[in-house]
Amino acid sequence: MCGAVGWAFGGQMSYGRIIGYTASASLPDVFYGYACLFVVGGLWAGIGSAVLAMAVTESASRLERFARPLVVLGVLWCALSVSGIASHLTDRWSLHDTDWVGASSAMLAAGLCAVLIPADRGACGLIAVLALGWWTGYLVLTALLDLHMTPPRSDNWAGSLGLFVALIVYLLKRRNRVAVTAAAWGVLAGGIGFVLGDLANMLGRARWGPVGRYGFLQGLDYWKWMEQSFGLVMGLGVGAVFLWRIAPRTSVPNDDSPNRRLRTVSLVLLLPVLMWLNLSKNVTNWTSRNHVPDEVLGIGSTTWFFIIGVLLATALMIAILRQHRGVLAISPGSDFGRAQLLFLSILWVFTVGASMQALPAMSGRGTFLVQTSFWITAGICSVLVLALTGQPAGERAESQPASSDAWRLSRWYWTTLCAVPLLLLAIAWMTVASHSEPLPGSHLRFSNPSVSTSP
Repeated sequence: MCGAVGWAFGGQMSYGRIIGYTASASLPDVFYGYACLFVVGGLWAGIGSAVLAMAVTESASRLERFARPLVVLGVLWCALSVSGIASHLTDRWSLHDTDWVGASSAMLAAGLCAVLIPADRGACGLIAVLALGWWTGYLVLTALLDLHMTPPRSDNWAGSLGLFVALIVYLLKRRNRVAVTAAAWGVLAGGIGFVLGDLANMLGRARWGPVGRYGFLQGLDYWKWMEQSFGLVMGLGVGAVFLWRIAPRTSVPNDDSPNRRLRTVSLVLLLPVLMWLNLSKNVTNWTSRNHVPDEVLGIGSTTWFFIIGVLLATALMIAILRQHRGVLAISPGSDFGRAQLLFLSILWVFTVGASMQALPAMSGRGTFLVQTSFWITAGICSVLVLALTGQPAGERAESQPASSDAWRLSRWYWTTLCAVPLLLLAIAWMTVASHSEPLPGSHLRFSNPSVSTSP
């Protein structure tokens, strides 16, 4: 759940127009585009890595305090969305197309929970700090300094940057150096991953080198490959930090109190909630593209799908409640077995769901290859996960508490971070050299917008 929540923050940042900057033929614009991609990717993985690291460094009793505030916040967001209040507020006060309603409602939910449930004030404090950080970032960078990364697109990047800074300050005050280390390496992994992914996208679209010589490499939806490459490099980088640095050396918190309430909330979020939010998009696409009949037996197709969704959600909720009571017979007896089951369930539900959404259009070579890569990736992950024994691979290194100075970032990290501008410049030069004319959909950031080649 912490992974889902941590990486969800990055989803609010717009990057479509940034890709257009890297598709131009002007070196300053291309460099600017890659620099923005590094910021967006870095924030995406930096926030996600920090939240994920908190899950393995904070005590169970402290994590348990987040259960009720998260439920209140989720219910509030749902009410704002279903009632139309959220869209009405953003339509009336756009604030540069930012998600200010979400940040404000998070602050409201945190305040209400802090007043009504004093025991949860620590958790509410973090939620409030993140919301205040978001508002500070937006007000200082966009409202005051008038900085806009991708005009006229959303400036959520400013709020996300403020939220990230607030999160790092919070972790430093708590002396959770493990989470700070994870966040720092996440910034590198996410930033470099997004840049390298878009480089592959630009070379593919420009039909550079082998792509131009071999017809089977053309028309392969390089935008999707950019996004997958971003996720692959980011995931490998973050995974390596957790596997080889954090896991062997991090001491387990002394407090091992049961956190059954938060586990139940996590299952509700990961299974019925996320599945409903994502798989319902399939129904929207099928009905809008006339892939399903308007009605059957006098009942609309959307109603049939709603009935199916309610039945599946009910089954999942029964399973979660029985698991909470410890009487779910099909649940594995060990923590590791339950982790395997949960991982494989989520992996395959969304893999199959993505293919069902794309199935009517899979006659195209690019779409077919992308969907096939999803299944191959899911298959490889399944083999790896099922081959694991759940036992430590070897002796653990000397454990260090999260507050230890041993977790300070090394000189090698800072050297790598300082070398990033040179890497971006080299990649920008390679991109410009791969094509003589701007690619379709390109944008200019430092020239007259009227000369942009975008439609």
